[in-house]
Amino acid sequence: MRPPSRLLVAARLILGQTQIEVSNDSGVSARTIYMAENGTAGIARVEKLVRHYAKKGVTFTPPSASAGWGVHTKFLTHQYDDEHLTSGK
Repeated sequence: MRPPSRLLVAARLILGQTQIEVSNDSGVSARTIYMAENGTAGIARVEKLVRHYAKKGVTFTPPSASAGWGVHTKFLTHQYDDEHLTSGK
């Protein structure tokens, strides 16, 4: 199952990267990333992008009977209230 295109955008933004930066890191062209984020890229390219995000610590959870799609990270472990403590501000 490939995640909805909006979740691909979310994954990129969670990493704090532009489409160009993801392209440089993943080997997927910036145009393909643009197409994936708009829902028009082929499944093989989307799967390569999903694998790239997984290597970076962002994974997608498919929908279940009780919940929709999810995005999970391995590197964001603090709560919103504690965010300013880890960002140095």
